[in-house]
Amino acid sequence: MNKRLLIIIIPIALTIIILTYLFLNIFNADDEKKEEIPQVYTSETIEDECTEEYIKLQNTTTVSSTQEEKLSANAILILKKYFINCDHTINEYVELPQELVNMTKDEVQAQYPEWEVIGFEANKLTLYKEFEDECGEHFILRIEDGKVIIYLLNKDGTESLYEKTDISSEYLTETDLLEIEQGLEVFGKEELNKIIEDFE
Repeated sequence: MNKRLLIIIIPIALTIIILTYLFLNIFNADDEKKEEIPQVYTSETIEDECTEEYIKLQNTTTVSSTQEEKLSANAILILKKYFINCDHTINEYVELPQELVNMTKDEVQAQYPEWEVIGFEANKLTLYKEFEDECGEHFILRIEDGKVIIYLLNKDGTESLYEKTDISSEYLTETDLLEIEQGLEVFGKEELNKIIEDFE
């Protein structure tokens, strides 16, 4: 039985020894190969006609990116008007005049010195101005003949007919009806349009 055990143990031990030897030699060989590679770092500059073209391209790119932003042809113009007498601000959205296309912020300010440039982007220009006046967008809603009628309030306090609507008073809520019967004041066309849409 001892002979059989020796026959099994000896080949296993030899196999382990051989594998260990091979394993250690392979890793040492890789380490030696890594050490053999010389690491040379140089700081030489190679220049040719491509390098010169690249430098010129970089310079032109830098120049164009430092230029001021200009207005595009499809930009919108917002005229922000503040009326001191009634303390209202009205925003008018208009098409950008052709003369302003490709202008910078400074050029626009020089073109319109009475306005202040308060917003400037390639696709949007906002100008601001104050007026010592009323905005002219003061309205009063009344009920006449069962319909909602819109009057414009003039500066002198008088009313002039602005629009006769087809909105019937019978479809209004009690609260809305009471407000309109007393004369509902509305400031600005945007607000007027919202109220009329709510009534419809």
